[in-house]
Amino acid sequence: MSSPHPTTTAAGHTGGPADAPAADGLLATPRNVVATALALIVAQLAFRAWALSGSWYRFDDANFMSKLMSDGLSADLLFHGFAGHLMPGAFALTAYNFGLDPYAWAYPAAELLVLQAIANLGALVFLCSAFGKRRGILPPLALFLFSSISLPAFLSWGPGITQLPFLAAIFWGSWAHLNYLRTRRFRWALLAMLITLAAIAFGEKAMLLFWPYAVLALGWFASGDILTRLRTIMGRYLPGVLLYGVVSIGSVVAYLTLGAGSSKASGSSDANGFALVAQRFLLESWAPGVVGGPLRWKWIEGNSAGWAEPGAVVSVLAVGVLALLTFELARTRSIALRAWWLVGGILVIDIALITAIRAGGVGADIALAYRYLTDTIAVTAMALALATLPLRGAVETLTPTRTSPFLDVPRRVAVATAVVAAQGLFSSYSYTQGWHDDDNTRRYIDTVRADLAEVEEPLPMADGPVPEWMVWGASYPYNQVNRVLRPLSDKMAFPRASTDNLYLVDKDGHIRPALVEPERRSVGAVDPTPSLDQCKLRVRQTPLEVGLDGGVDGAGWWIRVAYVAAAKDAGRMRVTAGDHSYDVEVEPGFRSLYLRTGEGRFDTIGLQSLTPGSKPCLGGIEVGSVVPFGDPISGPVED
Repeated sequence: MSSPHPTTTAAGHTGGPADAPAADGLLATPRNVVATALALIVAQLAFRAWALSGSWYRFDDANFMSKLMSDGLSADLLFHGFAGHLMPGAFALTAYNFGLDPYAWAYPAAELLVLQAIANLGALVFLCSAFGKRRGILPPLALFLFSSISLPAFLSWGPGITQLPFLAAIFWGSWAHLNYLRTRRFRWALLAMLITLAAIAFGEKAMLLFWPYAVLALGWFASGDILTRLRTIMGRYLPGVLLYGVVSIGSVVAYLTLGAGSSKASGSSDANGFALVAQRFLLESWAPGVVGGPLRWKWIEGNSAGWAEPGAVVSVLAVGVLALLTFELARTRSIALRAWWLVGGILVIDIALITAIRAGGVGADIALAYRYLTDTIAVTAMALALATLPLRGAVETLTPTRTSPFLDVPRRVAVATAVVAAQGLFSSYSYTQGWHDDDNTRRYIDTVRADLAEVEEPLPMADGPVPEWMVWGASYPYNQVNRVLRPLSDKMAFPRASTDNLYLVDKDGHIRPALVEPERRSVGAVDPTPSLDQCKLRVRQTPLEVGLDGGVDGAGWWIRVAYVAAAKDAGRMRVTAGDHSYDVEVEPGFRSLYLRTGEGRFDTIGLQSLTPGSKPCLGGIEVGSVVPFGDPISGPVED
């Protein structure tokens, strides 16, 4: 006699007609299932290799470059972090790449692709180990592989090198943890913690790995109420609990002690801020991304990453699909909804982190940036598998309670999986196209390098910030040209004083002559057009004070001093602005002397000849910011 209810589902439960081999035999054997899974992995890696081929360092990556090239790989950087992140592994690997060639994208691109491959194989190994080599593992695997949620972080070095190790550790760490729960052999617990620590070394967010570890243990390897489950886990796995406790608490303490103080983040702590972020995160980012969206992206000027823009219809449909799936699981499967704790906890934590750290400076729309959701797709795929498949070796396991017209029909599941995967690929493709088109950082660097290609002696350059879309001003001083372009220091000098020649990098990366756009001018007896025959004011060995038509406050302004000198006037001259003095060479002829101001306030300029007999004729003095004028040094710009 047969049971009135099937003992399997299309997702792959053991025994019964719904999980029987397909008529064409494509997935009839475990070997064919694994072969299909590997084919999906290869297809995803091929797509992502193409996506990486048109990528380059971008935005936060420039922070990495500037920080490392300015300060080097120091113990302070490794163990005290940067911008609130503790990521010694990421900085060490970045420094290695820069040591090979700071502008070569091939090295980081290859490393990102390898990390993605490790994460993909981890997903397959976890699914096969947890549920067996059955066709039911293919839908969650396809969801993980082809969702666009993990793509934005993958395409950018800074987010990618911190988040991809975490993504891989979700699967590999859970695989080792699951083996520990089944066997109680301590070596598996030790392996899980080694994987966890490796991921944490690349980014502190990997500390969230302890959430899936806890959910797997309490949800599937114990029974009873929550206190009974806790006592069971404590008693049955005490050595592992102690090890996990030491690692988790130690990691939190280490981060709070070493890395948290480096944050300059701006967050929102009120309930309204959390609600707004949650709305964007769940309804417009995560839900559409899970079902193949968001389909559309918006690219904001000054922000190098695209943000999800699914629209109301896609968002409502996505939420509806997930609600229907949840209802069907609850109706036809025992303990299926327990798996939602896995993804639900990560979602709540991610929303809280965005609210507390990012939303204050940018607003709730920051939750539309998928780089902050990367981990959610891995735990969502894992939760889908746990909600549809019985976990091997578990104390409590999923069983069908009634027939499902969807879950128990393999072809319907296959079609739904194909539709979601296809939509995910379309969303990923459209994001990649926008990412390639918005590659301003590479164009900027390439333009600088091209303009400097024929330069033999370092050009005197006016320092200043690179464009905001490249590095935020909040990253000062790491947004300054002399730091971001440090590998080109043999072509550029950034002096405090320069005679006649001064250049700057314009917003497009061209090297142009610099002109002082005056905010303040000299007043009194100075001559704007001095001459050797009729000079109103000469600089002598007696100190001279020249007044300005207003005060100047703060560093980074430029002073232009015009003078004319005969051959006999050659020598040295001291110029003083506030507390800062500049000893400069006096050169014969009509000259413009450029000086960069330091901190402090001043409303006069002091001048004094340091060479007996040298009496240059002083012209006008201007204080202001520098702006580009004329053509780039490489030639006219083509329209």
